[in-house]
Amino acid sequence: MTRNPSDPTQPPVLGAHHSAYRCRNAEETRAFYEDVLGFPLVQALDIDEHPSTGEALRYMHVFFDIGGHKDDAPNHIAFFEVADTDGSVPSFAFKRQWGMDLHFAMGVEDHTALAAWQDRLVARGVEVEGPVDHGIFTSIYFHDPNGYRLEFAAQNAAEAALFDEKAKHAHAALKDWVAEAAARDAAE
Repeated sequence: MTRNPSDPTQPPVLGAHHSAYRCRNAEETRAFYEDVLGFPLVQALDIDEHPSTGEALRYMHVFFDIGGHKDDAPNHIAFFEVADTDGSVPSFAFKRQWGMDLHFAMGVEDHTALAAWQDRLVARGVEVEGPVDHGIFTSIYFHDPNGYRLEFAAQNAAEAALFDEKAKHAHAALKDWVAEAAARDAAE
């Protein structure tokens, strides 16, 4: 459920259902997410039309269960490999994303779990950056075979109250940011 909805009459949101990304090879992606990370493959859908336009489009849509379910709501990361109109798979090269650009962060229980994930990834030949202490949480970063940047994050217990305190000032902080950006733009 949404923590503090601005409109108390809005229907509750149970959290992320799935986040979906294009991949260059569904099996390569499956091997990473299921064999390396241990996220079970729960759906593999062979689809032959665009979901919103109905146009001919062949793609494989795969879903992995990343855990953390609440109230029976799914929590998945999904990928789709698109075939060309002749059925062949087009070349699709990703470059690794820079730091904060495009990344998918998953929460872990604590710092012990974070260290265990780091050990697991390194043991499987995955390059890991971190841990990085962000104040309110600590993270490790790594890339999947498609170049997507992934993150595991553990809350820092001593700083958890800081997150709630900063939430009270989020609108003011954003308003200040917008004003500073407008001033910079006006000065140029």
